[in-house]
Amino acid sequence: MAVTVPGPASGLGLYYPYFHVRDERWLKISALYWPAIVRIVPEDYAVRDSRTVRVLTDQAGFIENAGPTTAVDAIAPRFLELLAGHEGALRAGLRVQQRDMAAFDHIASGTSAAAPHRPRLAALHESQVRPDLTRALVEAGVAVRGRLTLSHEVDARWLVLRERFVSLYMSCLAEEFGSANHLELTTDQPHAFALANGWSADLLAGYLLRTPTQPAAQAGPSLAERIGILALGLVVPADIDRVSAEQIVRLRRRHGREFLAFRQAVSQAAAELASLADIPDGRTLDAYLRNEVNDRFAVPLDELRQCLAGMNLGAAMTAVNVKTQLPSSVTLAGGAWIAGQPLVAGAVAAGFGLLAIGHTSRQERSTALAAAGPAGYLLHTGNALSQRRLLSRTLRRMTGIAGPATRG
Repeated sequence: MAVTVPGPASGLGLYYPYFHVRDERWLKISALYWPAIVRIVPEDYAVRDSRTVRVLTDQAGFIENAGPTTAVDAIAPRFLELLAGHEGALRAGLRVQQRDMAAFDHIASGTSAAAPHRPRLAALHESQVRPDLTRALVEAGVAVRGRLTLSHEVDARWLVLRERFVSLYMSCLAEEFGSANHLELTTDQPHAFALANGWSADLLAGYLLRTPTQPAAQAGPSLAERIGILALGLVVPADIDRVSAEQIVRLRRRHGREFLAFRQAVSQAAAELASLADIPDGRTLDAYLRNEVNDRFAVPLDELRQCLAGMNLGAAMTAVNVKTQLPSSVTLAGGAWIAGQPLVAGAVAAGFGLLAIGHTSRQERSTALAAAGPAGYLLHTGNALSQRRLLSRTLRRMTGIAGPATRG
């Protein structure tokens, strides 16, 4: 699927270094922050996406695939220069043999366990590498070509190399592609962030050969992404693994305006705090960012909750006679069962009363939520992703039991 090249202000993410997202928890949180994510995938490659990825792609258009295009040509000279200047050392330190191709295929396809004594290997699709660089890598002994079972069908266009080399190459490819297309790099693999640094051939050699020229790792997402994820941490449930992709799709569809306000607030915060990006100590930076997130997002969210709670309290105070608010259709075996459960009965009756009276303040609630901006998005996110309250579950059960009785 082709992707439209976005403008500088589009705020799209570029996932790397793999074709497939490895951490679905990360993916779900990302779908609450990014409008969309692009990933570099060959046009004719048969991806093996999880159900979560398919739902977010098909129903929300969250993931777009794009071929590597001109980025492959742009980074090839750096790696050719690397081979020209350090071929002997690279062959000695990163040599790969044909038998490694078969071993990697068995491990990647799940037909054998990884052997501890074998070097850590990874693969590049040939569409990701310029042909002259492919030949140079094979001739230098740091890559082998062959077939791998990494998609729905056996594909013959693969290069197997040391994992260290592949990780570095894909980080450089993503950096080039992202810069050309105004995409922000994002990943669920921390080591990949540490490699996006605008590498020269000498720095590439320093990293691969572990020489003193290797620069310090600069790991971590962008300032904006860190702020956004910290803010979402206020409302995202700890057991997000149990949150379905459909829940996230519904949230994105229903609250697009609040999502946009949230994104704009995050971008504004990142712009105003740009000087903090130079802080070398990660814990100090986190302390600054958490303080800002508290002031800009947590406090307004708490105020919004209090405002809406006050509206609900006003509605509850008017429900003087809960019996008159209980719909007449709710009859359970002559009322015997409900009479035997006074606490549940009271909760159910009060719940129906609040549902009936709640309509009177709908406009007031809508006005408050519209004025809340990013806090409104966080409130909706927390409500949409949390487990339903006991009262909600009880009401659903009660109406399900009452239905057959009322139909006679």
